[in-house]
Amino acid sequence: MIIKALLMGADGVLVAGCHPGDCHYKTGNLYTRRRYMMLKSLLETIGIEPERLRLDWVSASEAIKFATVVDDFVKTITELGPNTVGVK
Repeated sequence: MIIKALLMGADGVLVAGCHPGDCHYKTGNLYTRRRYMMLKSLLETIGIEPERLRLDWVSASEAIKFATVVDDFVKTITELGPNTVGVK
């Protein structure tokens, strides 16, 4: 879904999940971390800046942290400019 979103013109994708070891779904975030690292390498290979993808651990009780993560990611994407790879 992430690659499809970027190839369809999304300027960036932010993935947020529970902190490792503190998730109702037990291991999903651990799988996510591994997939994220592999995906970052793949993005670079296909010509998409890896900075257009971000993974962060934020719990439901961390509203201020979530807002900070989103603001920081928007700043990064703004600095990168529009995603020019893929169909728009």
